[in-house]
Amino acid sequence: MLSKIKHNEYFIKLFQWLGGVVNHLLPKKKRIVLYSNWGFRDNVRYLYDYLIDHSYNEKYQIVCASNDFYDLDRTVPRNVVFTRSKIDTLRYFLTSNYFFYCFGGIPIKSVKNQTIVNLWHGMPIKKIGRLESGMSRDINYFDYLVSYSDFFSPVLKESFDVDQDKIIIANAPRNEVFISQSGSTSNKDKVIAWLPTYRKSSKLDSQNGESDEIIPLFNDLDDFRKFDQFLKSVGIRMFVKLHPLQDRINIPKNLTNMIFIDDSWLFEQHTDLYTFLAETDALITDYSSVSIDYLLLNRPIFYVMNDQQAYANTRGFNYTLDQFIAGQVVQNMDQFRYVLSSFSKDQDGFAKLRREKINTFYSGSSAGIKEMLGLVGI
Repeated sequence: MLSKIKHNEYFIKLFQWLGGVVNHLLPKKKRIVLYSNWGFRDNVRYLYDYLIDHSYNEKYQIVCASNDFYDLDRTVPRNVVFTRSKIDTLRYFLTSNYFFYCFGGIPIKSVKNQTIVNLWHGMPIKKIGRLESGMSRDINYFDYLVSYSDFFSPVLKESFDVDQDKIIIANAPRNEVFISQSGSTSNKDKVIAWLPTYRKSSKLDSQNGESDEIIPLFNDLDDFRKFDQFLKSVGIRMFVKLHPLQDRINIPKNLTNMIFIDDSWLFEQHTDLYTFLAETDALITDYSSVSIDYLLLNRPIFYVMNDQQAYANTRGFNYTLDQFIAGQVVQNMDQFRYVLSSFSKDQDGFAKLRREKINTFYSGSSAGIKEMLGLVGI
């Protein structure tokens, strides 16, 4: 019942109007709020690390607002506040100079002496926002939206229904670790990360692609066991991280070379997703924007797309495959085993294509975090 009320069009409009009035009346403090309603991760987490590492908390109070901090809030730096309270989050939003988010957001427009930045969580290979089927509500309640380059800006502009002057050409905070660690790894064994996007999500009441599969190419638990033995035979360790919105699945125990991880696992290892990815030798994904980011490492990428047409018919794409693919496309298990076997022998025929895509997607001019903060006045 509560969820239906929150997503009711009339309730949202009333909330926006009342929130706008209060936001206009309340004075703003020298404070930076970092918000995520799907766990304190991704771009807000990397921006937080940057702010603390560069002592921004000496000049600004920094508020971290989320539903899950993965124990990050056990040690609280000076002038930093962690809150899980939605009421406190709204209070901080209404009284702060700066508000950053990459998941969720608060549907209230900014006022004088306040800047709202939508970091988002990746460049839109698949349809998002106003381009999604059935999406009609206003999601433009920010001052700036981050785009990696002019290649992505037109789609972002249409997806969020924003003016061109609201788009900042900048790299994502989470990409900083890729930029600083590009090149080969020092792994003795081949290490691959597999990050499939979600097929079925009860949280979003959404179904994309062939959702009857556990994950692409795997139909039952025995498939996992057989594939685990194959990985062992070719000397590959594969770390599989399901999308946070993907419905949970049954995973067989005692797998040795196919390891399932999540955000909690990463924090237990004292690392984070992109730092972990920077230490891998290759990436497997599909229609996820992580492939755009991983290009910065210039390492092999494989695309498992056995449900391409079904995904196009449900979620839909903003680009053709040729526009964003920079590696081998896999559509069945035999192909999957073949390309991984070739990879284990250091065969890579896509280095030139990856460099071409990097030049297209980043234009050689995407600003870093420091420059982005300067653009928004911090």
